[in-house]
Amino acid sequence: MSKNEKFDSISVLLILFITLLVSLFYYLYNIEKSIQSYTLNHDRVTQLELIDKELNNFSISMNQFTNYDKVNHDIERFSAILEKLHYTLRVDYPNNFQILKETNELEQYFKEKVDNIEYFKSLNASLISGSHFLFDLQSNIADEKSVSLEAKTLVNEALFYLLRYTTSDYIDKAYVLKKLNEVKELNKNVQHPYIENFYKQSLVMLETLSTLKTISNAIHNSKLYSIVRQLNKTLNNIYNKNLFIQKLIAILFFFSTIVMLFILIFTHIRSLKNRKELLAFKYAMQHSDNTIVITDPNRNITFVNDVFEKTTGYSASEAIGQNPRILKSDQHDETFYKSMNEKLDRGEKWEGEFINKRKDGSLLYEKASIVPVFLNNKLISYLAIKLDITEYIEQNMKLAQAASVFENTEEAIIIADENGRVTSINSAFTHIYGYTIEDVKGRNLSLLHSGMQDSTFYQDMWNQIIENGLWRGKIINKTKKGEIIPIWATIKKIENKFGKIVNYTAIQTDLRELENSQAKADYLAYHDPLTGLYNRVNFEEYLSHALFVAKRNKSMLAILFIDLDRFKVINDTLGHDLGDEVLITVASRLRKALRESDFISRWGGDEFVVILENLLEASEAAHVATNIIDVLKEPMNIQSHNLVTTASIGISIYPENGEDANTLIKHADSAMYLAKDMGKNNFRYYTRELSQEIQNKLDIDMALHNAIEHQEIFMVFQPQYDLQTNKIISVEALVRWQNKELGFVPPDKFIPIAEDSGIIVSLGYFIFEESCKAYKIMKKHHVEIKQIAINVSSIQFKEATLLEDFLLITKKYNINPSEIEIEITERFIMEHTTENIAMLHNFRDAGFKISIDDFGTGYSSMSYLKQLPVDTIKIDKSFVDDIDQDSSDNAIIEAIIALSKTLGYTIVAEGIETLEQERFLREVYCDVGQGYLFSKPLSIEEILEKFSS
Repeated sequence: MSKNEKFDSISVLLILFITLLVSLFYYLYNIEKSIQSYTLNHDRVTQLELIDKELNNFSISMNQFTNYDKVNHDIERFSAILEKLHYTLRVDYPNNFQILKETNELEQYFKEKVDNIEYFKSLNASLISGSHFLFDLQSNIADEKSVSLEAKTLVNEALFYLLRYTTSDYIDKAYVLKKLNEVKELNKNVQHPYIENFYKQSLVMLETLSTLKTISNAIHNSKLYSIVRQLNKTLNNIYNKNLFIQKLIAILFFFSTIVMLFILIFTHIRSLKNRKELLAFKYAMQHSDNTIVITDPNRNITFVNDVFEKTTGYSASEAIGQNPRILKSDQHDETFYKSMNEKLDRGEKWEGEFINKRKDGSLLYEKASIVPVFLNNKLISYLAIKLDITEYIEQNMKLAQAASVFENTEEAIIIADENGRVTSINSAFTHIYGYTIEDVKGRNLSLLHSGMQDSTFYQDMWNQIIENGLWRGKIINKTKKGEIIPIWATIKKIENKFGKIVNYTAIQTDLRELENSQAKADYLAYHDPLTGLYNRVNFEEYLSHALFVAKRNKSMLAILFIDLDRFKVINDTLGHDLGDEVLITVASRLRKALRESDFISRWGGDEFVVILENLLEASEAAHVATNIIDVLKEPMNIQSHNLVTTASIGISIYPENGEDANTLIKHADSAMYLAKDMGKNNFRYYTRELSQEIQNKLDIDMALHNAIEHQEIFMVFQPQYDLQTNKIISVEALVRWQNKELGFVPPDKFIPIAEDSGIIVSLGYFIFEESCKAYKIMKKHHVEIKQIAINVSSIQFKEATLLEDFLLITKKYNINPSEIEIEITERFIMEHTTENIAMLHNFRDAGFKISIDDFGTGYSSMSYLKQLPVDTIKIDKSFVDDIDQDSSDNAIIEAIIALSKTLGYTIVAEGIETLEQERFLREVYCDVGQGYLFSKPLSIEEILEKFSS
């Protein structure tokens, strides 16, 4: 909308009034100017009339000397005034042809008159000169004695009539000629020269006077004056006519201004009334209980009231200028808004309900009415009046939910009137008792009494309801079919605000199923649902009781903490269902291995705990542990799988290893981990030395967290050499740790702890990058090696981005992945999963070589290795150590080498320390050797010093 469209009617009228008033004053000013112009022109015409009269007066004195300067001055004045008059008339009356014509005629007749005056002046000068000459002759004649008196008299008369001829209309020219002829006749006889000259000169003068008189008449009779008068009259007529019109227009302007003023006053009064109404409307909107929103035709908010701010959470400053879509909750589909907008676009009122969203994100339900507002058939705004019905909607939803709960709950719900007569029941009541609403409506609930509770019971119940408003308890009721059922009932008294009882409500729960399942619930509370053994809760309660008895009887008690070995491998590779069957089988074997009096529970996962009471000797626990180990290591056939699982057992003794449950369990758990560290499939007693070892492990774990940051971890490299040429061909990267408090910590001490704590991941990345950096330096200094072997923990292979991270590191140091041999343990192979095998293939596809470290110490076989992407087999040092003793390990080494050659693997023997070991390995065609005989592990500086070419 433009600014002009925003003007109200008062503004328009005020502008019109001011315009009209200004126009009136401007017109009056023009009238004043017109009067001034007329006055000026009129004065000039009047001046011309006066000057013309002066010019006429000049022509009267024909035989008198006149001041020509005055005449010339009058002519110049006339000419100057005429020129100015001509200019002003052309400006003031440019289109008036009458004035133009009269002005032109005025100039024409003025020119003629000026020409006559000039001629008159010349004749007048000649006449005066001739008059002087005649007077002189007349004087001479008068003095001349020879001239007769008659002649003198006649000359005097002739001169007299000659002079009177110019001033009298009664003396005509003929008469003067007659007198002159008489003078001539008289002189014929005398022949006097003076008289002759007088006669001739008088004739000349008579002709001059005659011409002068004609010119004077022409000057007097000039139309110049009449033209001036006519011009004056024309100007007067035009002025009077214009003045009349101007008066009419001025009067019209005046009355128009008065009318406009009255209209303006009336409109202003009406606007004041409208303003009061609008203020009242605004006040009503501001203080309305409803939300008021006004938008412009583009549907941008221009006004909101206080209720809007309270209801939506948006302030007025936040909302104004925004589209109402800021409240949109996406609870309506687009067709809803499309239909609404189409109706508003047609100029129609829209009514409906919104599900909007407050500023805090909560839903806001509103009943709305939106009206397009038109002014002069032009849309100026939209007015929305909205009522917050959120509470109403939520109450309805709650009522609907309550109704749904009422009908769908499993508890029977009964509503009775103030006299205890049934008014409503739900479907659960019908399901439990078999009665429908038609059966019980208007009846008392005593029809449900079974007779198993006497009247005193019911009397006490109703007394409590009346006094306390509530009763809870068990009732034995009877169904429609006569079946006796136990019920847990909650009966409540409902009062109105005046304290009058209006209803009773009863909620009844059928206890039949609950009572039937109570025994089962008690069983599940204390037993493991999978194996049927006691659970941890039952174990802890029983152990507390057993310790109390042992303390009282001063008897011995043992805790056996049992953990299955390699169960995780079975569970992960063969599935949890098969793992559950393994646990069930183990539980069955444990029951058979123990006495009836021994307590056994499943602690959780693959852990079991046994309590042995009334022991005479601690060795009895060892006997039981041995029996358990023997029973569990027997193969088990489950789902066509022939599986073997063993157990590691930790034993703690009361009171030797502790007198409370937590201490005994903790010590048994520690002993179990020692059994695992000692090779699994065995048992260990808890000792004080074991506590110290656990503390040492804890110290290592704590110090290891900051070892990399404190630059305590460093790398050494042990050369690997060709057994046939005795030349270095590669190195194995080995990690070392030197701590300020702990001193030198061997890898076999801190690596398992790092794997258990998860630090091995960050440590593994450090080892890999430091090894790549060192290898790059070796190659730069021409150490003749083809690759570097780097140990990678099986834990680290669980990193999803391990391969990508390793490739980024090799790229950083510009190393080809084929120059790196990843060493994995047999543990990784035995714990193989589909993911592990796929990961090895991915590493192999990326160019890395794969090596099996410490081969022969586990349970892997060469036939199994054929399935894996392996390049190198490393024979464990324990086999190499026995070469000098000519033991059976020699045959094993020969077999490993022979089979590896058949499968295309490279063989590395580690731990070579004697020439005899080296000679044997060379003879059986082992490929690569590694050990202190060739070189101990060296720092990067020592490698460069010893092997740089």
